[in-house]
Amino acid sequence: MLPQAVERIRTLLPGEEEVLQVGGVRTPFGRADWVIDARPYDERGVAEGRERFSSRTWLVRDACAREPWPFDDDRFAFAVCTTLASLRDPIGVCVELSRVARAGYVEVPTIEAELAGGEARWLCDLDHAELVFVHKSAAVAADARVRVPPRWHARLEASERVHGLFWEDRLPARERLAGTTELVDELAERLRRRFEPSTAEVAVAEARARIGTLAGQAAARGFDALRGRTPS
Repeated sequence: MLPQAVERIRTLLPGEEEVLQVGGVRTPFGRADWVIDARPYDERGVAEGRERFSSRTWLVRDACAREPWPFDDDRFAFAVCTTLASLRDPIGVCVELSRVARAGYVEVPTIEAELAGGEARWLCDLDHAELVFVHKSAAVAADARVRVPPRWHARLEASERVHGLFWEDRLPARERLAGTTELVDELAERLRRRFEPSTAEVAVAEARARIGTLAGQAAARGFDALRGRTPS
C-alpha cells in the first residue's frame, strides 16, 4: 500500500477497532485482525508491521464466491483491499466490503501503470470517487497501440501508478461495458495525451499496424482462393 495511506489508516484506527483485509497473502497488512485469501496462512508474505491476525483469523476462501462472507453486517470498523483489479468479480467484492465494514481503503493500479505490463484482469479508473472497472481482454492486452514503453512508465510517480480510495458507508463501484475497438481507440488517445511518443515509437507502431493489415489481406486472399477450388 502507499505509505501515506498506511500512515492515515493507523491514525484513523489507534484503538482496538477490528480491521479486515481481503486478499493479503502477498502483502499482509499487520494492522488487520482478520484476513480473507484463497491461499493459506503459511504461504503469506512478510507483513507490514506487527501481525494482529493469526492462523485462527485467516480465512482460506474465495472472496468472489457467491456465498456471503461469514461476518455480520458492519462487523468491522475498517476493511482494506489492494487486489480488486486481479479478482474475477471485483463488483461483488465491493458489495461485501460495503456490507461487513463501516469504512475502508482500496487500491487499484492506474490504467497507465496497468498498460505498462500489468497482469490484472481489469482496467480501473476513478470517476468522482467511484471505481469503474473495464475488462481487459486478451485482444486489448496484445494491441501494440496501447502498450506503455518502459521510458514512459519511468516518468510516473508512485502516486500516479496507483489509485487509492478511502470510503465510508458504501464503496461505490460499477463495471463499464466497452467493445474492443472502442476501448483500444480510447486508450490510445488517453496515452497520446499523457505521453508524447518519440519519432521511432511512432514509426514502430505504424509499421506494426501496416503488417497487421497486410497479413489480414493475405489471409483473406488465401481463404478466397480455397473457396474457389473445386473437388477433383
